[in-house]
Amino acid sequence: MPNRSITYMSQPLPALPRDATQVRTAPTSEPAPPLWLSLLNAVSLWLNRLFLALVLALVGFTFWHWWQG
Repeated sequence: MPNRSITYMSQPLPALPRDATQVRTAPTSEPAPPLWLSLLNAVSLWLNRLFLALVLALVGFTFWHWWQG
């Protein structure tokens, strides 16, 4: 059941002029990050992977020792 307090538009919205719809703008791109920031991100990623690998190796070594008794 429609809500009676909402009034519907009786007239359609006016269309844009023809030339306004044909104007094409160049897509905006975000500026590239500086080189030092890219290098810092790459180094940080590799350090995180190394730390995770060391933690997983320690957990595996601990379970292996526990399994051996």
